[in-house]
Amino acid sequence: MKSMILNEKELRKKMIDLDIKTINELATKSGVSKPTIYEYINGKSPLSAAFIRLCDYLNVNPHEILVESETTSTEE
Repeated sequence: MKSMILNEKELRKKMIDLDIKTINELATKSGVSKPTIYEYINGKSPLSAAFIRLCDYLNVNPHEILVESETTSTEE
């Protein structure tokens, strides 16, 4: 099964564009908690209001920082 996950490389590019140096700074400025941002970076499916808020802050279309990923199901 495929899912969409955050493309960390694209996130970091957007952070550089906005002169944001750390995830902590991004969290403070975007209003999205640091643990939530790290969950996105670590593969949590970013389909939530917080993800949309993060994209709005970065002035980016969500599709620009999402990539398709193969997921494995533990329920079979």
